[in-house]
Amino acid sequence: MRQYSTSTLWFMRSYLFCIVLLFSCSTTKQPVEVTGASAQETAQAIAEDHWIFIANYANPQRGQSRVLTSRYSVILKKDTLSSSLPYFGRAYTAVIGESTSPLDFTSTRFSIDKDDNGKGRWKLNIRPDDKREIQSYSFTFYTNGSAQLNVQLTNRSAISFNGSVMPIRK
Repeated sequence: MRQYSTSTLWFMRSYLFCIVLLFSCSTTKQPVEVTGASAQETAQAIAEDHWIFIANYANPQRGQSRVLTSRYSVILKKDTLSSSLPYFGRAYTAVIGESTSPLDFTSTRFSIDKDDNGKGRWKLNIRPDDKREIQSYSFTFYTNGSAQLNVQLTNRSAISFNGSVMPIRK
């Protein structure tokens, strides 16, 4: 049987501890990827207000960008806007009793301004009339499926998201 010195044993135990810690802290979830829609299908879904935006990255105004490992999305179906997004940022006024993200809501009263540049890029500005906290959701969609969202809030710092857009299958 081989004898090891105290420092070698300490090193081996530390190494083993680091390996165990590394694997126990990792997650098996990956950012949600959206594929399978043609550019024409994506453009038609945007034109008809029947799409889903899936957020893969959150970019708070302050702090580090974050990879989103759970499924966060914004769904537009003609007259209903459903948002399920996390919020990371600074609140400028105290919000009493709020336990959910201000970006987690459903609205049926909103306005949409749409601009198609004709080269595969759409700009949409959505303003929910029944959510005072949200000033606007400004989307940039590309027919290749990539998308960006900038959110302006009334009493909080802004946040943006990167992700994908795809048509909602009927």
